[in-house]
This record gives sequence, structure tokens and C-alpha cells, in this order.
Amino acid sequence: MDIWLMKRSFTLLFLLFAAFGAVSAQATFSVSATQVWKVTDPAIPDLEAHFELTNTTGSVQKMRWTRTIINITSGCTTKVCDLIQCYTPIVSTKTFDINANATGNIIMHFENYDSLPNASGVIHLKMSNENFPTDTVTVVFLFTDASSGTGQALPAATVRLFPNPATDYFRLDAADAVHRIRMFALDNREVARFTAAPGTTYPLADVPAGTYILALEDENGRVFQALELVKK
Repeated sequence: MDIWLMKRSFTLLFLLFAAFGAVSAQATFSVSATQVWKVTDPAIPDLEAHFELTNTTGSVQKMRWTRTIINITSGCTTKVCDLIQCYTPIVSTKTFDINANATGNIIMHFENYDSLPNASGVIHLKMSNENFPTDTVTVVFLFTDASSGTGQALPAATVRLFPNPATDYFRLDAADAVHRIRMFALDNREVARFTAAPGTTYPLADVPAGTYILALEDENGRVFQALELVKK
């Protein structure tokens, strides 16, 4: 891929994800983004992505993070660093305290120590307040390879999903670049696959109620956006 084109595309995608990163607020805390996107590179064995967590109250809150690996290249791992410490890849949930009115980074590491080409991963991170169990928010991390062998830039992550929550179907808006949709349960199972087309309604009648991740692929099979869908 032309280096100038790649840098220009990455800059555009960064700005677009910054736009997606408008603060999502709960009663007791907020996060700076609900979608976090990073381009992988075999030369980077440990790639970091993060969002800011803010305690919006005047007292200490006990938070819990729960990481679910939706899809990842075999041989790669992830690990989480919260406001207290970094954990090994085998740790999938922990609690920590955040001081009153404090802000700190929650960091997701994407590890590719074998320098595997075309490495990618979709990670679901649920943040919740142990003191107020109804206060929860999820952040979807997408680590994706931008190379296609054709010189084509990765599509912009501007697709919108509606309705959400959904009952019988969902639709996508601004989705001209979507070629295929893969739908994953939070236990890593691929439960549905759709060939995308403009104006299409995608049925959910055979999908049980629950939370799912939609991985949106371009015509070259590259995942360029991941969205959370709640099926009622």
C-alpha cells in the first residue's frame, strides 16, 4: 500500500473513532469511548489501546472490568491494565477502586510476540460499578490488520446500527463498504453470518436474546468496525 495513502487513511480513521468516542455516561461513572480501534503491525509485539474512565461522584467507587475475547488470531493474546495494576492474559475480570471525581486510563494490550502477519482481534470489555450494579457500560476494542494486497485503504468506521436493542431484525446505515457481517456471541461462537447489501434488513428471529458483537468486513475480508448488538 502507498505509505502516504496508508498514513492518510489511518489519520482519517483516528479522527472518526475520536468522533465515536463521545463520552458515554452512567449515573456514577463515564467512559471516553465505547469503540476503540487500533491497526496491528507484526513489528509491534505489544500494542496498546485505551479509554478514560471517570468517577463522576464525590465518593470512592468500586469498579469491575470483565474482558471477553470475541475473536482473535491464534497465537495472539490480550491483557488488561486498570487503574491499579496490569494483569496477565489469563485474568479476565478484576475489581479496583477509583477515587472521588478521579479519571484514569483502562488499557487493553494486544500481544503478538510471534510477529504473526494479518493479526487481529475483537475484544469486549464490560465496566460495572459494584456499588451500583445497574451502572454498566461496554467498550469494544478492535485490533485489525490494514493490509489487503490491493493498495486499498481500510474503510472508515462510520457504520451505524439500528434499532439497538433489537427484537426481530437490525439494519445498518452508512454501510456501503460492508461486504459481510459476522455475528458473535460473547462465548466466541459465530451465531450468524450475513452477506451485506444496501438497504437490507437482517433477521434475528432465530437468534436467542442476549448480547452480541457484529464484526463488519470489507470486500477484502478485513474487519474494519465492531459493534455491540443487544437482542431482546
